[in-house]
Amino acid sequence: MENLLNLKIKTSKADYDAFYAHTASKALKSYTWIPMLKNVCLWLVLTFSFMSFFQFQSGGIENKLFFSIFTLSILFFIYVALSKFMEVKIAQCFTPNENGIMIGPKEFEISADGIKEIHQYGYNFYNWDVVEHIEEVNGSIYVYVDKVLAIIFNPESLKPDKCKEDLLATMNKHVTTRPEVDD
Repeated sequence: MENLLNLKIKTSKADYDAFYAHTASKALKSYTWIPMLKNVCLWLVLTFSFMSFFQFQSGGIENKLFFSIFTLSILFFIYVALSKFMEVKIAQCFTPNENGIMIGPKEFEISADGIKEIHQYGYNFYNWDVVEHIEEVNGSIYVYVDKVLAIIFNPESLKPDKCKEDLLATMNKHVTTRPEVDD
């Protein structure tokens, strides 16, 4: 097994966060209308609340109706705050450990058989058959070995550009891209 390329990569949390954001945006692409709808509802409730408050102040609305609107507005704002809080907590669930397997220094030996990833806890070997596809995003190269798991080659580790070109040429020679299947 002759190595075609040997690379030393240091993946940072920022690299992983960029990968996670890219993967999440791809997965949620068909649901982009939901945040817009939530934003429209937020502004609608906010406007309706202020209008009700000013009508209440001027005596143009009854106490019972005002407090009903006020209560519903507070409940809606609590819902929006809790949903934002849950988004943050869910994102934290997928943050890997510093100097773990995903983040930290690694060495890659790329051969005709596949990709060997060596890190401080051992190594992983990925046969070329497991590589689903390769993407280049903002200078980083993502080698997907599953639907949401990829080997991250950041642009800082692929200097000079010749190294990046060699990596892409080697990958493209061995990887047959399979079409993505949406669930």
